[in-house]
Amino acid sequence: MVSKCDYHIHTDLIGCADKTMRIPAIIAKCELLGMEKIGITDHLNTLDQLPIHHQIKEQLSQIETSLIVYFGVELNFTGLDQDFAYSEKVRDELGYKFAIGGIHSAYGYAQDKERCLAIQHRHHLRVMEDPLCHVLVHPYWFGKSEYEQMDWFPDMTVIPDAWVRELGAASAQTGTAIEINGCAFFHNPVYSKRWKESYIEYLQGLASYGAIFSLGSDAHTITDLSAIQTVRAVADELNLPEARFWQP
Repeated sequence: MVSKCDYHIHTDLIGCADKTMRIPAIIAKCELLGMEKIGITDHLNTLDQLPIHHQIKEQLSQIETSLIVYFGVELNFTGLDQDFAYSEKVRDELGYKFAIGGIHSAYGYAQDKERCLAIQHRHHLRVMEDPLCHVLVHPYWFGKSEYEQMDWFPDMTVIPDAWVRELGAASAQTGTAIEINGCAFFHNPVYSKRWKESYIEYLQGLASYGAIFSLGSDAHTITDLSAIQTVRAVADELNLPEARFWQP
């Protein structure tokens, strides 16, 4: 059984999560779920969001809980083949304990299978190579409006085996974890049962090449936090030693 942790949680402060995701409510729900360690990881897409992250850090400092609570951040590429709005200076000034990040867009190529997949894979490898980013979030997740244009993507078997090998090996080499994400995939009605089954097979393929993994609910509403139970069940299916699951 993997440890009781959740390293991908959003709050109401940035605006991507709803009002149920106030920090005291998150802590109370995670305690109820039996969590031991969690990470608060709101988006930092542009540097003008930094004042809000100061507020998040301040609120976390006022919380009394038996949980270990980390102040983290989720990064997104500022554009196609561009960078994260993140640096050692930002990390040190804000005091982030870890960073998760990855690609969040098809960049207009949802109907172009070859181009779309190549863009995703290229950005996944860039995360692996970034020394400031500890976890690759939800590889091959697409928003509903994008995914509905992808009739060529019935399940994860469209991903070339060579790419699975390359990403798994990169994770093993760099120590950058690959996220098992609850809400982006396993609790997402956009994806079919077969798609979700194939995603577990994809994770098993990554594991066979040495990948390490991180667990995250990616909760945006308070009931989403329970998705971590599904994530833990998927992680157990991988049948890996605890050392293969990333911790801050």
